[in-house]
Amino acid sequence: MEYKITPKDTPDLAPHYHGADVEDPVYRATIARMFRSDLFEFFSKVHPLVPAALYVPVVGLAARVGLAGLSVPQWAGGLAAGFLFWTLAEYVLHRYVFHLPLTGPVNKFIYFQSHGIHHQYPDDFYRLLMVPPVSVPLAALFYGLFTLALPAAWAATMFAGFVVGYLAYDYTHFAVHFMKPPRSPLLAPFTAWFKSARRRHMMHHFDTHDRGYGVSTALWDHVFGTSIDDK
Repeated sequence: MEYKITPKDTPDLAPHYHGADVEDPVYRATIARMFRSDLFEFFSKVHPLVPAALYVPVVGLAARVGLAGLSVPQWAGGLAAGFLFWTLAEYVLHRYVFHLPLTGPVNKFIYFQSHGIHHQYPDDFYRLLMVPPVSVPLAALFYGLFTLALPAAWAATMFAGFVVGYLAYDYTHFAVHFMKPPRSPLLAPFTAWFKSARRRHMMHHFDTHDRGYGVSTALWDHVFGTSIDDK
C-alpha cells in the first residue's frame, strides 16, 4: 500500500477528537504524526515483528515454568484459561478504556493517544499493533495479578496463555487491516473466520463505534449485547 501524504489531507499533527457529537474525518492510506517530539513519535509506532520478538520468549519461559509444576492436563487447562481471560481483557480494554466517553479533556487525551489516532488513520502500518510502552506495563500488571491470586505454577501457565491471546489479538488486528483473505481451498475454514473478523472490525471502524469491540473473537460482544450481528 502506498501512503499519500499531502498538507491538505494530513496536517503536521493528527487532529485531536474534539467532542462526542462531532465526527472527525477519517484519513485512508495516510499517516500522521502524534507528537512534535521525535522521541515520543518513535515510541508511538511499532513494527509488526516487535511484539513477537518481545513476547514469544516470554511465553516459552512462562510455559516451561508452569509445566514444571503441573500435570500436562492441568497445564493445558491453565493455558486455555489464560487465553480465555485475555479475550475478556481485550473486550474490556477496548470498550471501556480505548473508547472512553469524550466528556472532558483528560478523557479526550486518553482516548486519542490510546485509540483515536487509529480510528482517524486506520491504514497506518506502524500503528496497527500495541506499542511496547503500553503493552509491557500491561503485561507486568497482569502478571502481578496472576501471581497474587494463584500459586506460582498456575500463575506462570495462565500468564503464558494470556500472552498467547494477546499476540493472537495483535496479529488478528494487523491482518484484518493489512492482509487479504487466502484463496486456497485448503484454508477455507480459516478464510471464513478471517472474513468474519475483518467484516466485524471494519463495521466497528466505519459504521458503529459502540459495537464490535472484540477483535480476535466476538464471544464477549455476544455475552454483553454489543455484537455487530445483533444490531
